[in-house]
Amino acid sequence: MTSSFWRRTPTSESVSIGLVAALFMFGCGRGVLAESPGDKDAATGDRVAQTLRISTAAARQYDFRLAGTPPRKLELHPASILNWSNPVAGEVYGNVFLWTDRGRPQLIGSIFQWYSPMTHGSHEFHSLSTEPLTGSRDGTHVWESPAAGVTWRPVPDAPAVAATPAQRLRHARAISRGFEIEKLDREGVSRQLRLLAQPIFRYGDESSDVRDGMLFVFVQGTDPEVFLMIEAEGKGQQPQWNYALARMNSVQFVASYQDREVWRTEIWPWSKVKNGREVYTTIGPFELAPSK
Repeated sequence: MTSSFWRRTPTSESVSIGLVAALFMFGCGRGVLAESPGDKDAATGDRVAQTLRISTAAARQYDFRLAGTPPRKLELHPASILNWSNPVAGEVYGNVFLWTDRGRPQLIGSIFQWYSPMTHGSHEFHSLSTEPLTGSRDGTHVWESPAAGVTWRPVPDAPAVAATPAQRLRHARAISRGFEIEKLDREGVSRQLRLLAQPIFRYGDESSDVRDGMLFVFVQGTDPEVFLMIEAEGKGQQPQWNYALARMNSVQFVASYQDREVWRTEIWPWSKVKNGREVYTTIGPFELAPSK
């Protein structure tokens, strides 16, 4: 794969939807008499901006590498590809960051900040690589993903890979709509996740093994819970559509495609989530820094 992968900056829908939801959910209807709606909106905007500053700085502290010989350092995409909130859980805001190898996503991270009912930050990561990964933060080893983070599978009954990027986008979006994902949390509450209509990241190279790739996300509020990667893979005359799924929570998920179950995760104990030796891990909590 060459280094000439073209990239798509995050779509206006994917980047701004978290801020819009946050401003609406937290700026209206809370019934706090001591604070005007304008004050509430301003406070929310300040916290969203503060979270972006904190999370961007935190993402830059990490060094992730493919554990080959020699190890190959992953490249941090320069900006958050999604900002989000989750009013169902509380007042929490976060940002999603992506690390790539020669343009292809290898690691996804969600770095977020609680303001209510908790006041701390946390970092969670999932390998998108088919190779082992290692990670360090400010020079200290914090994570080792010993196995493939995702499993690639052919999309059943997929259309032929189209010749143009616009046609491939239409096909990939149609494929993504064929997936449904149910979340079952630790309290036994089941929710159907919502698919964001547009990919939050796009990559590919006509001359490489990955002709086109798109990263979709299923959300609660706008909080990313499951990532869906769809790729048009293969050189020559017969490339095919493949997909892979990755969790961004330690709860149970069940994914179906065209009404058939294709993927399932189980609830992980916190000891497994935080041991730094799984394909999905969380790091933290970190104390909330004072506002500036």
